[in-house]
Amino acid sequence: MSEGSGGAAQAAPGLSEHQFNQYAGIVCIVLAAVGPLVAALYGKGSTGLMDGLRLGWHSLPLAVFGLVALGVRIRSPQDYYGGAVLAAIALFAVWASSDLPGMRGFAFGPGTAPRLFAYMLLGLAVAISLIGLFTDGPPSGEFAFSGPLAGAVQIVALIPITYYSTKIGRAVPGLPPDVVVAALGAVVVIGFAFLLQRIAPRGPLFITAATLIFAITVRPLGLVFASFVSLVVSSLATEEGSWVETIIWSAVLTLFCSLLFPWGLNLPLQLWPRF
Repeated sequence: MSEGSGGAAQAAPGLSEHQFNQYAGIVCIVLAAVGPLVAALYGKGSTGLMDGLRLGWHSLPLAVFGLVALGVRIRSPQDYYGGAVLAAIALFAVWASSDLPGMRGFAFGPGTAPRLFAYMLLGLAVAISLIGLFTDGPPSGEFAFSGPLAGAVQIVALIPITYYSTKIGRAVPGLPPDVVVAALGAVVVIGFAFLLQRIAPRGPLFITAATLIFAITVRPLGLVFASFVSLVVSSLATEEGSWVETIIWSAVLTLFCSLLFPWGLNLPLQLWPRF
């Protein structure tokens, strides 16, 4: 009994198990309401609450996790809330791929695989949460700003840039809009990486930043720039090494990628920015 009490105290300092579940349930319900609210206010073709529900229903299933947390004792919080987080990721993937066409006869469309894997992840998430609901397990661990959470913050920071990309692209006359948006996105990602490095693990933080920078810059800014910058940023995942070594190896690997993808694999990747 004393061990259980000590574990619960370490899991959530200052909060009882009941209070922790109450707060977690409220958070899930609030997140569930975000989708329809944002769709009603900013969705394309949205004229009211019903359109908001139609366009932003993807977050609503999170309310089920919240209601259960408010009314039922969670026997294994780590499993239950871990499943809830996976469900949130799966629902986000369903929303992100909702405007992609699906099956065309017997041929896969560009949205078929993303939605298929998203629904599979959602089913797995529900199964994990059910395990946490009906089987005993350890209490929730003490909160830490983990690497995946820090990466999620970087991704969320890109949403306003994507949403206002048209206005942002016109802010610098004389440059292609996609180049301006890509450059701003890269600056925001690396800025958040440096801001979060004091409270989040350095490795996952900068590896995620490097991946995002490559993804948003490879088309408008070219393979050479995207590869070199992302390699330099990924080297910040560790404090070992020097800037001279980093620049040399980044240049060598960038040259290798520039020869491999356009010439060796014949992929239609441009090498330089579109100025």
